[in-house]
Amino acid sequence: MERLEIIETLKHLPLLIEQELAGQPNSVLRQKSATAEWSVAEVVGHLNDHVEIWLKRIRMVCTMTDPQLPGYDGDALVLERNYQDADISKVIDGMRETRLQTVALLNQAPDWTRCGTMPGEGRRSLKQLTEGAIEHETAHVAQIRVLRDQASG
Repeated sequence: MERLEIIETLKHLPLLIEQELAGQPNSVLRQKSATAEWSVAEVVGHLNDHVEIWLKRIRMVCTMTDPQLPGYDGDALVLERNYQDADISKVIDGMRETRLQTVALLNQAPDWTRCGTMPGEGRRSLKQLTEGAIEHETAHVAQIRVLRDQASG
């Protein structure tokens, strides 16, 4: 992916999630199936956590020399922040605000070859990190679709 395509893709995540959830009743967003680890609400919360962590990682890569990037326990954060009962619109609003900060930072990033080291993955350039974030988010948006469709029967 080219730089502008990466930035545009990242910028539209909150809107994409809103579109996937439009018109869905609360019962669909909070339903957990026997096979699903998370509800739609919890996946949205996980994406919010992901957006926050990635902003921190990208900021570190842009401002530090070859930083060790922090890991996080996605399952623990989902439980700790109780996304199952959270106001999803507020979660998405927070995600949007954080993502706008990320987009602004990436628009200013002069060198996309700057690197940081990901836990368990090794050294990655800013470009590789952002492409990995898109891949992660795309997989979870697909998960939201599946969970939503299963819950709405």
